[in-house]
Amino acid sequence: MNNNKEYTFLWFIENYSYCWHKNGEKLVSPMFTIDGLGTTAWNVELYPRGFGDYNRGNISVYLYRNEDDGPDFLTVNWHISFVAKNGSSLFLRECASYFSKKFKDGWSLAMDDVLLKRTANYLPKDILTVCCKLRSGDGDVEIAPICARTRIGIEHISFLHAVECFSAMGPNLEKTVQIRSCSKKGGAILSSLYCTDGSCCEKKIMLQITPSDHNKILSKCIVSLLDTFGNVIKCAEADNRFDAKRKEIGKLPLSLTKDEIMNKKSEYLPDDKLSLLCECIFSTGIEFQKIEGIQTEITTTVRKLASDNPHIKYANISQKKLAVCPSVADDLKDIYNSKFLTDVVLKTKTNSFSAHKNVLCARSPVFKVMMSNDMKEKNSDSIQVDDLEDGTAQQLLLFLYSDNLEDLQWETATKLYYAADKYQIEKLRLICSSFLIDNLTTSTATELLHLADIHSDSDLKQVAEDFILEHDEQVFGSGEWEKLLVANPQLAAKTMHLKYKTKK
Repeated sequence: MNNNKEYTFLWFIENYSYCWHKNGEKLVSPMFTIDGLGTTAWNVELYPRGFGDYNRGNISVYLYRNEDDGPDFLTVNWHISFVAKNGSSLFLRECASYFSKKFKDGWSLAMDDVLLKRTANYLPKDILTVCCKLRSGDGDVEIAPICARTRIGIEHISFLHAVECFSAMGPNLEKTVQIRSCSKKGGAILSSLYCTDGSCCEKKIMLQITPSDHNKILSKCIVSLLDTFGNVIKCAEADNRFDAKRKEIGKLPLSLTKDEIMNKKSEYLPDDKLSLLCECIFSTGIEFQKIEGIQTEITTTVRKLASDNPHIKYANISQKKLAVCPSVADDLKDIYNSKFLTDVVLKTKTNSFSAHKNVLCARSPVFKVMMSNDMKEKNSDSIQVDDLEDGTAQQLLLFLYSDNLEDLQWETATKLYYAADKYQIEKLRLICSSFLIDNLTTSTATELLHLADIHSDSDLKQVAEDFILEHDEQVFGSGEWEKLLVANPQLAAKTMHLKYKTKK
């Protein structure tokens, strides 16, 4: 056995932010075996919310040796790191441990360091990459990595909860709708709405969402009111993905009380009907997990034999041909540019943009509700987007058809973020958020803070606040901050107060 080798295990965890685990619950990697270390078998164990009560709010990670056929005791030099989008690593610790069978060693890291402050870098496309390296001897020879993948399942469910005769609805009287799940596992979602009696406080409107399958965990929920004019007014949002305790969010109050809705009855209650658009994202457990590949050293002779194989030659030719074939996104983009068989128009104040209903419905739950329920857009074949500029509407449509953005700049990113939030296009919103975070400067930090506050984006707001506190003198003394003091003095005051809370 060569005693100078380094073995790498790469573990890709997709949809990591939807880990449902509470404190003390673990996510376990597929088992990998290393012949060069005495045919030992290993796992990486990850506790998304800490190993125990004493380190709640941390990510705990351990290297675990299984019951295997190797020696009873083995000294291994090892370390585990999280790999960032730019290739850098967040090293937790590097050490030598004396591993017996069924023994594990590890440590903890604050959740905030990975999930909140550096989300865009360490969770690109919501994938956490864990790298575990084990070395025998001095590790002079690197062995190609063992790769494994775990995918956490998520299910998006959007539905309309309509309540007829809302003004006559008595206190604590529940109005419930049932929504069938379209997933392979089936099941249903119960959405119950009721008003409190107001005996101890103002009359709140409560919405409770309960899945029939207890393995489905509600991770994120956005509730919006659809008014008479087709506007979408966000009135509740909950997200427990980065909570240290993973609090339950199935029961949430709306920001609009019953009295506030009744005071604007003509605007909020067409035909005395309350219409709520609910967008829910559930974590559904592990959807996929396996070792994807174990790569070994390939000699020159093996490469030569492979190049002479006619089947491999044909495969190489096919790959080259496939590389120049248009993708689905390319074809859809061509259909959009050619305006072929368009059947709906998006109208800004100064221009009109042709589109296809099916594409809009498939990409945006808000557009889907507009054109599939009893709303004016269903039969008019046009959608008013007066609050969008021509360029923003055009880029929005380009993204809906191609999943790509062209020539993204700070100003266009902020405007597209607004459109993505309004029409609940989550991928576009995240792309814009990541761009804004990556291009954050002392001159744009104030604008990002204001944007995040307006849209109740707690993740984006946290990033803006952290950046401002790190560069407080430049930001607080800028002209942009003076404008914020006039436009939103409460937000400015709260942010400046954070500086003194942090010092304490």
